[in-house]
Amino acid sequence: MTWLAWVFGIVAAVINAFLYRFGGISKEDGKKKYPWAPEWMFASWVRDWLIPLVITGWMLICYPSVDWWIYVASILPMGGALSTYWDWLFGFDNYWFHGFMFGVAKFGFAIVTGMWIGFGIHCIVLALAMGGISAIAGDDDVEELGRGAATGLTLPLMLI
Repeated sequence: MTWLAWVFGIVAAVINAFLYRFGGISKEDGKKKYPWAPEWMFASWVRDWLIPLVITGWMLICYPSVDWWIYVASILPMGGALSTYWDWLFGFDNYWFHGFMFGVAKFGFAIVTGMWIGFGIHCIVLALAMGGISAIAGDDDVEELGRGAATGLTLPLMLI
């Protein structure tokens, strides 16, 4: 299962990288930079709600024995976590906390599986990845593609 989790984590990383960027770019800039993408994808809901669906797909493959309701119950907190950079709490866009809380949004899977160590590692690595990328990149494309990719690349850590 581990190799399969990494393969699908990489697939999720590529898809989520673009979904994350598309959800953060204006329609005008999106049409210029990504002319191959449909215009409807340049909207914040794409990031907030399609990434949780991709993550849920990964969960279905890697946690096949979990009750159906936990998949459904995870979508709302994931979308909520993606919809804010926590500037209302910290006074600035806190990408470290943004990443951490997106990890925490999968709390239900830790509860039902008992995989607390992997869950904790996933949350911490996701926070470090999202915060670190934003701290050093200095380019919106690199930052958002990187943060989006981190949402998929860190998923296999949950299986530890």
